[in-house]
Amino acid sequence: MSVTPGTRPHPHLGAHFRLEIDGLGESDFSQCTGLGGEVGVEEYAEGGENRFTHRLPSRAGFANLVLKQGAGPGLGLWDWWGEFLAQGAVRPRDGQVHLLAWRDGELAPVRAWAFTRGWPVKMSGPDLDAQSAAVAVETMEIAHHGLRLLGLDG
Repeated sequence: MSVTPGTRPHPHLGAHFRLEIDGLGESDFSQCTGLGGEVGVEEYAEGGENRFTHRLPSRAGFANLVLKQGAGPGLGLWDWWGEFLAQGAVRPRDGQVHLLAWRDGELAPVRAWAFTRGWPVKMSGPDLDAQSAAVAVETMEIAHHGLRLLGLDG
C-alpha cells in the first residue's frame, strides 16, 4: 500500500465480513473468532551445550473458526452440519472469510483468510426469549486443516 506524504493509512474496521464455503455460497456474519494459528516449539538439550537449549519449530495448530450471525432464511450451513447426523460423515470443504470495507460506495474485500478441509463441529440456534427484542443469533464452529492470509488486489 502506498502512502501519500503527510497521511497515514487507517486500519480496517471489523464491522463487515462474509463467509464463503465451496458449494454452499456466501453468508454474512456479525462476529468471527479463530483467525490465527500457532507453531509449536520443541526443545532439544544438546549434550555438552549448557548455555542454552535449542528451540525448534514443530507442528502448526489452528483454532476452530467460531462464527455468529443473525438467524435468517438460509439453511445451507445447517444442512452442511446435518450431513453428519444423517450420514455419519460430513464432506470437508474449503472456504474463505472476507473482511469488507467501503470503497467507492460499495463493500469490497480488503482482506481474506482461506481455510482448507473445514467441517462444522458445532451449531447452536439462538436463545429464544419473548421478553427480549434482541436479534436471534446462531453460532457455527468450523474445524479445519489450515489457514492462510490471501493477497488481494487493490
